[in-house]
Amino acid sequence: MKRKLILLLLAAVLLSGCASYERVQNPPRVTVGGSNTVAVLFFDNFTDDYAITHEVEQEIVKTLSGYYRVLPPSETEWALVRLGLLRGHSPDRDQAVRLGQMLGVDAVVVGEVSGYFQPVTQTPPYPTGRTKVDERTGQLLSQYEYLESTKVMVGFTGRVMETRTGNVIHRLRVEGQADTERKEILRFPYEWWPPNRKPTAWDVPAPSYSQVPYVRQSAIRQAVSQFTADLMPTYTWVRVDD
Repeated sequence: MKRKLILLLLAAVLLSGCASYERVQNPPRVTVGGSNTVAVLFFDNFTDDYAITHEVEQEIVKTLSGYYRVLPPSETEWALVRLGLLRGHSPDRDQAVRLGQMLGVDAVVVGEVSGYFQPVTQTPPYPTGRTKVDERTGQLLSQYEYLESTKVMVGFTGRVMETRTGNVIHRLRVEGQADTERKEILRFPYEWWPPNRKPTAWDVPAPSYSQVPYVRQSAIRQAVSQFTADLMPTYTWVRVDD
């Protein structure tokens, strides 16, 4: 059997000849032209979370930087001030052209974060299936646990305006969602519960938001990936004969 496998591998090598494969970069579906320089402006915030827009902006900068030269919001603020643009005031076509001249960029990215939710839910306690005998009373004690689910949902609309004409060349409304679950043993007021005292939902501790930062980052990354998909190059493997 081993010899047969070796012969099959040798045959495959001989049939492939001298062919090899190379990774080829394909241009984005949406091109900004020029020197591939982009400025990410401040996103407006329609949520109750004051920090969410900053995190979305930073993730967009990080993602686009894999292909473009990107100016982050901190480097574009002076130009916005000179034009009298504040958060909540997206540039019009003439202002987009002016920003391109002032910042030396081919396109500007603007938008608004319109939705953010981070619900943490818990199930009622349920038996784990583990038991032990109380040495003092002889009662069969049971162990209980509960399931805690953390979910984060982020929604934003992004637009890319090319600065030669001020036209919007890319507009997309995206939503990112991520979640995680964890099981916790119910330990108060007992870890092992007697048969005459089964726990209820009132015995479950207050929800923990410790998983929110990690889940939040994943949801933002997912949303930004959707928005930037057509702005980034794709890659394919192409056969090359020597």
